[in-house]
Amino acid sequence: MEFKKTFCLAIYWIVFFASCTTSPTYKASTLPSGKLVRIMGIRQINFSQGAPALMLQYQTDLKVSDKAALRAEIDEIWLVFKNDVERANLKDAIINANEVPQGFIIKKSNSYNFVYEKRPDGTWNCLDDTSAK
Repeated sequence: MEFKKTFCLAIYWIVFFASCTTSPTYKASTLPSGKLVRIMGIRQINFSQGAPALMLQYQTDLKVSDKAALRAEIDEIWLVFKNDVERANLKDAIINANEVPQGFIIKKSNSYNFVYEKRPDGTWNCLDDTSAK
């Protein structure tokens, strides 16, 4: 009986630690510049009000607080992702940048969304731009 109890407890801890150490799954994709990005997923988001949007989630090595460096990375991703959004015949898009999770048992990371909308004249606008009207 004692062996069975110890065995079950050992299995519990193995499963617990294995689940704590798994990292998000992603697909590596290379940008035209040769830079590698880790795509966590691309999916259509449907809102209760408003048009749907295509969302790309990826993991970045940058801190989302470094907006200038993050925006430069996003601009390069947008050049490729924009084609996917247009092929899906959508007028809204979101690029979700996620930091690499930090921590041992409880992992934490920050993320930031860059939202794009297609204007009536066919040009795209990032809502983060201060010059956006």
